[in-house]
Amino acid sequence: MNVLSKTLLTGLTVSAVISLTGCQTMPMTGHTMNGNGYAEGHHGKMWHGHENMENLTDGQILKVLSTANNGEIMQATAAMPKLQNAQVRNYAQNMINGHTDNEQKGQALGSRLQLVPQVSNTSNKLQYDSNDIINQLNQSMSADKDYMMSQVKVHHKVLRTIDNQLLPNAKNPELRDMLVQTRAAVAMHLQMAEQINSMLR
Repeated sequence: MNVLSKTLLTGLTVSAVISLTGCQTMPMTGHTMNGNGYAEGHHGKMWHGHENMENLTDGQILKVLSTANNGEIMQATAAMPKLQNAQVRNYAQNMINGHTDNEQKGQALGSRLQLVPQVSNTSNKLQYDSNDIINQLNQSMSADKDYMMSQVKVHHKVLRTIDNQLLPNAKNPELRDMLVQTRAAVAMHLQMAEQINSMLR
């Protein structure tokens, strides 16, 4: 198990870990955040079909990973001051710790492989979605529920991106290994988010 997965499991309560069943992906719950159609709207379209799929270079893949990591860190940081539930706060703190660690690993890998992160439509859309989540969290009157619903959605999207774009396009073996490790951690994050979200209803 990689550091990102270990960090999450260490910080969460036992009840959140008991029903964890490996690293299988979970289906979308169909929730929307603040009723604005975030998951079903225009910017979510790329995750449900192949019409907007890009052929990404290794440098662009590294940028997508970095965007996902930094998005998770910023979302958790935005939510933290408003969070009341201890389990949700643990989850948010572990997102900060785990994704900071993964981002540092990505930077080290890029430096070692002499890969320069490059923007793409995929990374730009991921950044847009992250900014949208942060804006909503800043205005939220029910931060615990809104944060956890957003985590279900964003981790589902990142899994789809890894499966449909990043892994199929990655050429460097070390980059592929990092993607496989990251996917396992993201899948675990998704399962935790689903479980915590269900307890908040």
